[in-house]
Amino acid sequence: MHYIQRLSLLSIKRVSELEKYMKKIFCSLSFFSLLLFTGLTQACWDLKERSNIEGFAELDDVLIISLKDAISCKPLASVNIMLGELEYKTDSRGYIELPMQPFASQMEASMHFKASKTGYITLSTDLLVEAGTVLNRRMVLSPVLPPGKTRFVLQWEDEPQDLDLHLKGPDFHISYRNMKNAPNRARLDVDELEGYGPETITLERIDDRQTYDLSVYNYSNDADFKGVELIYVYAGDRLVKEMRLPVNKKRSVQVLQIKNAKYNFLNMPTDQKP
Repeated sequence: MHYIQRLSLLSIKRVSELEKYMKKIFCSLSFFSLLLFTGLTQACWDLKERSNIEGFAELDDVLIISLKDAISCKPLASVNIMLGELEYKTDSRGYIELPMQPFASQMEASMHFKASKTGYITLSTDLLVEAGTVLNRRMVLSPVLPPGKTRFVLQWEDEPQDLDLHLKGPDFHISYRNMKNAPNRARLDVDELEGYGPETITLERIDDRQTYDLSVYNYSNDADFKGVELIYVYAGDRLVKEMRLPVNKKRSVQVLQIKNAKYNFLNMPTDQKP
């Protein structure tokens, strides 16, 4: 009864948003059942946590931003956050909680976001707001890499459902549906099948005599690239580049090429499968 009374106080717009989100949850139930049945990797943000971040927290006008480890997907506590000029620290769940109202009134805006923690590479990006909704409220931090290693992290929103990160080298092709581990060369650390990411690939070393190609493939093809998909390139203890994939209707995006140990950032849509 108390829950019904709370709902009666919501605006029509907020109820509509909740109904849309709950419909998405129910449509995903069969997929998550399949994950459990087949033993596939479970989502970094499971169904319960997604519903909390996206739905129930907003009923209380609370914005949750969640931070996790890009390899283990474990929540990261005590992360130092700078949001504009304001300072925060994540709790034991890896959350910071903010009032929703300042963001709900924004049609299109961004705010600088910086996250740092000992043992992790500092993430410096923008918090994006569109039509009163904060898009990138789930973020990951990469552990510091030994010298010579490179890491690629892909994150996106709920659609397309399944994006695949592909890394091709001289004698390997790393992706979920190809080779997952090329010993002493490269490996797929994390694969996400149900939106948001991360997908993470680590390149053990760059041979300056070889060429490496990084691509993103829209495997599920249930929606187009929306321009909110992000690639983070890390090397050693630094973030080399953040790339936002372009809005497009193609099946793939050629992200970058490494040749002669130098990066060529392409960001080029194509219908060619990696």
